[in-house]
Formats: sequence, C-alpha cells, structure tokens
Amino acid sequence: MLLTDLKIKQLLPKSKSYRVTDSEGLCLEISSTGSKLWRWRYYYLGKSQMMSLGKYPAVSLAAARKKRNDAKDLLAAGKNPCREKKKERLRKTYEHENSFEKMARRSMEIRGSALSEKYNKQCIARMEQHVFPKIGTLPITEITIPEVVAVIEAIGEQGSIETAKRMRQLISQTFRYAAQRGLCQYNPAADLRDILPQKEKKHFACIDAEELSHLIKKIDARADDFTKYAMKLLMLTFVRTGELIGAKWEEISWEKREWHIPKERMKMKRPHIVPLSDQVITLLRDLEKITGGKGHIFHSAASKSMHISNGAVLMGLRRMGYKNKMTGHGFRTLASTILHERGYLSDVIERQLAHEDGDKIRAAYNRAEYLPERKKMMQDYADFIDSVRAASDNVTPK
Repeated sequence: MLLTDLKIKQLLPKSKSYRVTDSEGLCLEISSTGSKLWRWRYYYLGKSQMMSLGKYPAVSLAAARKKRNDAKDLLAAGKNPCREKKKERLRKTYEHENSFEKMARRSMEIRGSALSEKYNKQCIARMEQHVFPKIGTLPITEITIPEVVAVIEAIGEQGSIETAKRMRQLISQTFRYAAQRGLCQYNPAADLRDILPQKEKKHFACIDAEELSHLIKKIDARADDFTKYAMKLLMLTFVRTGELIGAKWEEISWEKREWHIPKERMKMKRPHIVPLSDQVITLLRDLEKITGGKGHIFHSAASKSMHISNGAVLMGLRRMGYKNKMTGHGFRTLASTILHERGYLSDVIERQLAHEDGDKIRAAYNRAEYLPERKKMMQDYADFIDSVRAASDNVTPK
C-alpha cells in the first residue's frame, strides 16, 4: 500500500530498525532512535543495490518519489545510480576545491617565487578587494565571459583603469594556470583587450637634456648628505632608485670595478652588473668612510629596512624645485636619451638599463652581455657629466 504523509507520521520507532515500502522499490527505513531515511532498492547487472535518497521530513514523500524516478531514468540509460550519485558528490567537492579564488592563490603562489614579495602581496590584496568578492567562490569551470567583463568594467568605472587592466591580466593568468592543468577548458579573459577605455600612458617626470647642467649645479650645492650621494650615483649609474638605496657593500667588487646586484633586488628578477666609473669609485670610497662597517651603503639606523627611504631622492628633488619635473627614475630616462643621441648601440644601453629582453632564453644569459662595451660607455658617460659640470661653472643655482 502506498505511503501517505499521515501514515509516515504515525510510524513509531521499534527496538530494531525496520522498513515500510511505498512503490517501485522505494521504502522508508525507521531507526530505533526514530529517524526516518528514504531508500530505493534496484538491480544493476543482476545485483541488488540500495540507494539512500535523504531523510524525512527534509526530503518529503513527493521529493523522494521524484528522486527515485530520476534514478530510474539513469538506470534505463545503462548507468548505475549509486555510482552517478558518488560522481556528482565528487564533482561538487571538486568544484569547491577548484573555486576561482583557490586557483588564483595557487597560481600566485607558484609565480610568487619569480616575483618580489611586495609585488606578490599587492596582487593578492587587489584580487581580494576587487575580484574574489564577485567570482571568488565560483567554480573555475563555470565562470563566463560576461561575468569576467562585469568584474573588470566595475573596476574601470571607479576610475581605476590601470588597476582594471592589472586585474584582467591576473584573471587571465589564473585561467591559464587552470587550463594548463586540465582544470578548465577555456580562458574567458583571453581576449578582453578592448573593453576598457584607453588611458594616456604616464611617464616619470624628467628634465630635458638641456637642463642637465642646472640640475648638476643644484645637486653639487647641496650639503653632503645621503640624498646628495644618492642623486649623484643615480645620475652616474642610472639604476632604479630601489636598487640603489638597498645596495650593500658586499655587492661591490673593487677589483673588477663592478657592482653585482642580486636577482632578488632586481625588478626583472635577474642578476645585474653595473660597471663602476672612476667617478663612481670616488663617491663609493667617500661613502665607505661613513658606512663601510655597515651592511648597506646607504645605512640608516632609523629605518627597519636599515637603509634610507625610497622617497628620499624624490623629496630632495622637490626641495630643490623639481616637483613634477624630475624623479629618481628620471635619471634613467635622461641617460637613455643622452646616450642614444651620442650614438651608443641601443642594445648596449638597454642591457645597462636592465630592461626585460623579449627573448626569455637569451635573457637568461645576458647578465654580462656587452660588458666591455658597457664599461666603456659608463666611463664615457661619467666623463660627459663632468664636462657638463665644467662647462656650466658660470651657472648659478636658482
């Protein structure tokens, strides 16, 4: 006889579990504690199987019959309903374990070894702010192109075009990581280059080459502090500001007249050699008298990093009247402009600037590439700076 809700409610527990049948193999099992569990008996390849369909009343009588009918459809299609149920459970577990956020964090963890710790943390923080709240919990396999577009456009609408572009890159990177491991079939962020408005690229402020003599005069007129030495060394070596202020005495090879910057401190994560001109050697010898017994060349007892602030040069330039006119990075731009005008090979200049080589295999071997040419160029450039200084003796700093 078919079960009804009234009959089910009247079923009381006994000393042992027992079952009451409904129809077509569906039955209700009542335990000694009074809990009621739906079960369905069927035969697959001639063997009896028992499938659990959930607890009553969470699963109603009507819902239990529907689950039984759905399972019968699977059986008619030649599939084992119990096995399919386990596969579905595994699929849901898989989707949870392979949510977009988890994939993104795994991807960043792997790439993190090739990036600076600071940059890696910035990327994660921005994803946590802009991306994870919207698609972080979604399975990597179910995220669509419109969903990715909505995330990126929302960031762009806030006026953060550069952040939106970076998030687009990180989202695409996450899908590439998943696809390479067979965890998704396609990358919905692969071709979204045109969804954001173009923004004019901002360059670091830099004076014109004609203004170099005036800048030299202003720097020379400063008191002999770390900022003055930093400006002079940036002008002569045109490394990045962060690479200079974090310099350590152990990186200097007096015999070879070279500064060996380890990959951990380079933007592109490749070791870099800076040939030292006579003028740079003189400046370093002066600094050696001050901080030679310390680890950092620009040692600062007031800083947790034990070297002067990254903003020291920028603030010094501002106090000299160069706000929005010159930056620490501007020394690199200035050197590149002057050296190109003086006829030096672009490859030699780019290698000394430690710009990324498009050929990654070649880049792995070019730390010392063009080193003889670079040594000559660096000495010639230092001599050029001296010639500009000598020719501008009649220029009085304003």
